[in-house]
Amino acid sequence: MTAYHPIKISGRARQKRAIFGLILFLILTFGLSYAGPRHWAGNIGLKILSPFWAVRQTTGNIFSNIGALFANKLKLANENGRLRAIIDQQATALSNQEILKEENTTLRQIVNRPPDLLPLTIGRLISRGQQFPFGTALIDIGSQNVNTALTPGLVAVSEGTVILGELVEIYETKAKMSFYSTTGERLIGNLGEKNIPIELTGHGGGNFTTSLPRDLTVSINDQVTVTVAGHEFLLAVVNDIQRAAGDSFQKIFLRSPINISQLVWIELYAP
Repeated sequence: MTAYHPIKISGRARQKRAIFGLILFLILTFGLSYAGPRHWAGNIGLKILSPFWAVRQTTGNIFSNIGALFANKLKLANENGRLRAIIDQQATALSNQEILKEENTTLRQIVNRPPDLLPLTIGRLISRGQQFPFGTALIDIGSQNVNTALTPGLVAVSEGTVILGELVEIYETKAKMSFYSTTGERLIGNLGEKNIPIELTGHGGGNFTTSLPRDLTVSINDQVTVTVAGHEFLLAVVNDIQRAAGDSFQKIFLRSPINISQLVWIELYAP
């Protein structure tokens, strides 16, 4: 195996290199102090460095353009969000306007009725849009915010024709009503044009059932009414009939014509 021997540079050679470097330094120093050589050296340096400056400028322009693009997109996104918020606000305002228009129409219908059909007072449901699983609802009128004295037993009516229930508790600024259709509740009504007395059982959510003799003629859409203080109110409408073979009774299913989950106004009448 051949041993490695580093190349040694003699002292004379090192001395020559040092002298050459010193002479070159002096030439460059004195040469660049004059305008001609300095101009020549500057041109050479400019030619050498100009490609790098061009690349740098191009790269800077690219990043500047990218930054501007992202800034414009962010601006557009913010503007889009602002416009969407305005549209949502306008849609909500229009929806509220339609609701107020419908409520105004309802109230006008109520107050323009003949005197003998005017309610004692009108209340707005607090617990709107619910199915009232316990068969009760709160109204925004009480003993201190209405001129008319409220007492348990006042009947609650919707749209002047459909009877729904009655007041059961009175508070200072609100009252509680109970629906006749509450599960297990029983109520006497009059069926059809002949006003046949029948007993209905509540099944919740505006639904009722009753059992009648099989030979009693009952048809879909027959109405059941309730008379209160000389006024006849609609309670429910027949929507299904079941007759089992050999059974002497027929089961009648009825439903309130008002969707109680969408109730807004309640009119109160004295019994």
